[in-house]
Amino acid sequence: MAGQEAPQKYRAIQALMAARLAQQVLQVWRELMNPAKVDASWPAVRAALMPIVRQAREQSAALAGSSYLDARSDADILDDDFAPEGPLPLLVQRLEDSLDVTGPVEFKKAIAAGKTPQQAMDAAAVRMVGTTQYLALEGGRQVMQRSIAADDHATGWSRVTDADPCAWCAMLASRGPVYKSAQTAGDPRQGGDRYHDHCACQAWPAFTHDEPFIGIAEKLYDDWLRETRGRGGKHAVNAFRRWWESEGRAAYAAPRP
Repeated sequence: MAGQEAPQKYRAIQALMAARLAQQVLQVWRELMNPAKVDASWPAVRAALMPIVRQAREQSAALAGSSYLDARSDADILDDDFAPEGPLPLLVQRLEDSLDVTGPVEFKKAIAAGKTPQQAMDAAAVRMVGTTQYLALEGGRQVMQRSIAADDHATGWSRVTDADPCAWCAMLASRGPVYKSAQTAGDPRQGGDRYHDHCACQAWPAFTHDEPFIGIAEKLYDDWLRETRGRGGKHAVNAFRRWWESEGRAAYAAPRP
């Protein structure tokens, strides 16, 4: 894989893995969760979900490691024995707490807000899918970021998004390649390595200081400059968000010939 194809294919495969995880999470939730006996049925649901999330996280990390080496090879960096960094451990307490909050706690909140049991089940399912996907994809994202930081040949990274990102992700992607030595003070688009639930973005390594923009990032950069002209800080962020939500997102999501 080379050029624009490699990072786009990498993002798409990670998204496919996340979609498969969502199917597994929903199946467990619907088959094992009893809305009439939430507290009694939840331990079995959580026990079934934990290995599924861990396995998906391992798969995401493995894909990131092999893709990082492919990117190095495509950049003709073959003169050392560099090994990609692994992800940070997913602590049991963190995983359990995340599942608890998005499972029974979310269900009970929905019931307290007047939702029917089925509506509460659906609301909790949406939250749970988003959180489990985040924890799983974090494995690959950490491999990329930690490897870039440890690799003397790496100059930075680009944020690769799909064709329909939220305003936050579109703003971060508009920065294009982010270099390790770049001075980001004063740029409201800092935090390019931050993600959220249901986020489809990935990071891709850069190995030169003249990396091309990936996917829609270059057009997003032009849009950012136009929509934020004369503004700074949160005012620039708010101006871009308003434009994105009113007309920008629709233009990017429109069918292409």
